[in-house]
Amino acid sequence: MKITVTRPFLPPKEEYVKELESIWESHWLTNAGPKHELLEKTLAEYLDIPFVSLYTNGHIALESAIAVFDFPKGSEVITTPFTFVSTVNAIVRNGLVPVFCDIKESDYTIDPSKIEKLITDKTVAILPVHVYGHVCDVKAIADIARKHHLKVIYDSAHAFGVSYKGKGIANYGDLNMFSFHATKVFNTVEGGAVSYKDKI
Repeated sequence: MKITVTRPFLPPKEEYVKELESIWESHWLTNAGPKHELLEKTLAEYLDIPFVSLYTNGHIALESAIAVFDFPKGSEVITTPFTFVSTVNAIVRNGLVPVFCDIKESDYTIDPSKIEKLITDKTVAILPVHVYGHVCDVKAIADIARKHHLKVIYDSAHAFGVSYKGKGIANYGDLNMFSFHATKVFNTVEGGAVSYKDKI
């Protein structure tokens, strides 16, 4: 027996086809085309963040977000084991070492009280994951990162549209990755994005 876990939202077919007409008129499918630019602009406004860059999928977005910092190979990134394998793969594919920190039983997000004991002289970043719309303890994580001069890159694949203390979730950390996979709250069938406060 097949059990459907999620059912993606689809707009009315007529509305979708109408939206595609301008693509046929322009013959511009990708790479900074009008639809691409409009989606980036609209997402930045919605997420209340100055900059959004679109990617093919969430994994490539996260891998690129990590790569931006050009961390020395072999450096350590503290993350959670309670995540999709792509989070860890993005760390490894950048030549870095994932260090797993346990989670809180209350919401399955990374437990900040256990992060500091994992920090070594090789630690360069913390990569927490918001889970099922539950926001990580962003203040505690920011305090730890500031104290130890670490970058914070959030996997926000499960937190699109979430706000915390009156601010969009994209405003916390150095970078945020969002997934627009078909199973997500907001989907583009496939896709992803990185949001950031300062132009890179």
